[in-house]
Amino acid sequence: MNKILALFPLLFLALSSFAQTTNNSIDKTVEYKKLDFSPVFIGDEFYSDNRREKYNRVEPIGYFGGNYQRVFVHFISVIQDQENPLEYFVYGKTKLKDNVSVFQGKLAIDKIIEFKRHEFPEFNRGEITGKYIFFEDTKNNGSGKFEGQFTSSWLQNEEEKVEYDGMMLAADGFSNNQFEGVWISYNSGKEYICNWGDYRIPNSGDLDNGAGEFFPSKEYLNKGWQTYLDQYGDPSEAKTKRARELEKENWW
Repeated sequence: MNKILALFPLLFLALSSFAQTTNNSIDKTVEYKKLDFSPVFIGDEFYSDNRREKYNRVEPIGYFGGNYQRVFVHFISVIQDQENPLEYFVYGKTKLKDNVSVFQGKLAIDKIIEFKRHEFPEFNRGEITGKYIFFEDTKNNGSGKFEGQFTSSWLQNEEEKVEYDGMMLAADGFSNNQFEGVWISYNSGKEYICNWGDYRIPNSGDLDNGAGEFFPSKEYLNKGWQTYLDQYGDPSEAKTKRARELEKENWW
């Protein structure tokens, strides 16, 4: 009986924490639907460190299939649909091994939430969630479509325009633009997991061996992750210099 009673404080704390998490947001989908959220997905720079410094936007990291083959995803343009402001036209490219493919499609926002409490109360901050579907050119061999769901963090600046929220960049586990879904072959209809994101990858299993930041497991380095790891080596070594060149390459 004493053991059961001892569990009550722990249960109360757990339920309190859950309530704070679930009650810390307001649904602003109707109110904010005409705001342009495209800067969350595309742009060269973003603010961090309480807006004291700008950082260059990084390319997403992602994997394709059950063996965690590295895939590159780059949005070239993201344009809000003026007739349906919760939808965005997307044009971009992907790279899997040496194969570069063009795609186009849509992002559809299902929900826009704003946080009631957060570390920077002078700004509005929140998340958008929704679905995406991107179609590769049917004329290319081995082409298909990407579909799934995404979660992205946004911030409203002093001019009330939406920006990419990188305010917590220095925090362990920071991530943004988390895309989780599948790639489906036009020819066979077979599905492959394909997930990507900024700084971390959703549901990356044992691929991600990092604590505070993404770190590829050694067993998957031959799946396209070797240069990602090598870029953090000794800057005086040729291997490191070459890896950094490849990681910064504008392949699209």
